Amino acid sequence: MNSSTGALRRSVLMLAVLSSCAVPNSGSYQQVAPADIPFGLNAPQTTLPPTTTTTTVLDPPSLESVPIAVSEPIDLFFISNSRIIKVQRNVASPANPAQALSSLVEGPNTSPEFVGLRTALPTTFTASVDVIRGVARVDATRTFLNSLSGLDQKLAIAQIVLTLTSRPGVGQVLFSVDSKLISVPRGRGDSVASGVAVTFDDYASLINQQ
Repeated sequence: MNSSTGALRRSVLMLAVLSSCAVPNSGSYQQVAPADIPFGLNAPQTTLPPTTTTTTVLDPPSLESVPIAVSEPIDLFFISNSRIIKVQRNVASPANPAQALSSLVEGPNTSPEFVGLRTALPTTFTASVDVIRGVARVDATRTFLNSLSGLDQKLAIAQIVLTLTSRPGVGQVLFSVDSKLISVPRGRGDSVASGVAVTFDDYASLINQQ
């Protein structure tokens, strides 16, 4: 058999194989059960949604949103020798009588206007201040008066009265110790009866008029 005859036979054989693999146009066929289909070929196709990234840009805080500390000047009365000197100090606003009293106890700071001044109020001094109808009641402890000399008692009372009556809404001051009303000395040297309020004018004679 020559080479031409062999090639022809191989071609015929190839066509026969291909014909046997083709899908028939007619005749019967057998359906394969879904459970028998291997490798999950009949699984439904799933399309994943595209991944997105959101970036939020925050605006920088405006100056209007930044809280600003507000202060206000108050009149304080300190001592120079045996006289009273009025000075001003800035405190947090709105200032109240308790803040003014605390500033007196704190004493003069290192500012030039406070040089040479002192307070007669001891650092251990504590008192509550209640203002009712223009009258400030200062309730202290007994050690407040017992720890002071006669002159410093008068100067300490003067500091408190002059400072508190310089605040808006306060015209008079009452003093009590452990909730019991007491008598206090006035600037002239005399004393008021227990339960009698004192005013700015009762101590104005002690102020050093600069």
